[in-house]
Amino acid sequence: MLKREKYLSKIEPFFESELIKVIAGMRRSGKSILLNQIRERVVENGVTEKQIQFINFESLKYKSLYNADTLYEYLSDKLLVNAKNYIFFDEIQIVENFESVLNSLRVDFDVSIFVTGSNADLLSGELASLLSGRYIKFDIFPFTYQEYVKFLKLDPENDAVFKDFLIYGGLPQTFNFQNKQEKEALLIDILDSIVYKDILMNLSAKNIETIKRFISYVVQSTGLDFNARSIVNHLKSERISTTPDTIYSYIDAILNSLIVRKCPRYDIKGKKILKRNEKYYVADLGLRNHTINLEKIDYGACYETIVYNQLVSDGYEVTIGKINDFEIDFIATKPGEKMYVQVTYQLASEEIIEREFRGLEAINDNYDKFVISGDILDFSRNGIKHINIIEFLMK
Repeated sequence: MLKREKYLSKIEPFFESELIKVIAGMRRSGKSILLNQIRERVVENGVTEKQIQFINFESLKYKSLYNADTLYEYLSDKLLVNAKNYIFFDEIQIVENFESVLNSLRVDFDVSIFVTGSNADLLSGELASLLSGRYIKFDIFPFTYQEYVKFLKLDPENDAVFKDFLIYGGLPQTFNFQNKQEKEALLIDILDSIVYKDILMNLSAKNIETIKRFISYVVQSTGLDFNARSIVNHLKSERISTTPDTIYSYIDAILNSLIVRKCPRYDIKGKKILKRNEKYYVADLGLRNHTINLEKIDYGACYETIVYNQLVSDGYEVTIGKINDFEIDFIATKPGEKMYVQVTYQLASEEIIEREFRGLEAINDNYDKFVISGDILDFSRNGIKHINIIEFLMK
């Protein structure tokens, strides 16, 4: 399995730290693989197996440990008192009041703790106050295009390779199948698992079919403006009655599962976040595309989603830009770094070229500005760099 160095390199400086290392990401995005790679790296650094405790809470083997007191007693009998212990918890959110266990282990023993979870609010409950300032969080994402071609040893410039990634996404389990039907069946299974384990359980809702339709709508509408009222009307056309407040409770549960991420709007001139018409991007295109007609791929939406996911996986904070009457697809920022990004399928006409470049030309600062498309010809102008999408993803 490909070593996910982009994450290992961020986490390794904290291997010996008493801070609890929290690794969060959507289900099946590779958290368990990364946790095992951290364990291997720890051993390579000289830690013995006696110092390591590894518990995967999705295994029935550990079902008896779902209670906080039981889990603490179990570990108390196994931890060394004369050496540092390294504890790995996979899908820790299954354990009720798990925060109290983590805090007690940190106080009572010499430990370095690593946990994974498929929940954006993993440490945001009441018990999280126990751990305030005592943990560091790392977000993990499905494979990027660069990781995908490197792992499968594929030619990134091959159009068929890129189209496969566009359609089936970067969830590692799909790489084991070549057959289209098998891949689609796996993606359906993954989406159903997320719906039932991470969304419906949080909502405690009875109208399962309505929620499933709503989830399908949001996932398929990646990159479109979000408006609760329009969704209420859409569901009403399908003879499903609901309210904007209910829709917002649904979207909170979906965001919490990390299957979709919210991208707010930012007023470039006013320098403020706008509190309406945000967009939502699905974390992996495979989950979207298996629910729609693959004969009619919306390349514009797919390109925009891939670029968004690349930016957030590289650690950028991403917003949608607004300046005058123009929309900038993405403003990507890190400390001391910023870039503006427009994304389109192809610069196929003068009208499209003007639309993509004029908004960027209206921004009066010296940060990098990019137009990303599937074109091979270079349309760069006025200091704005045009770059092919595969070149961008591979960089």
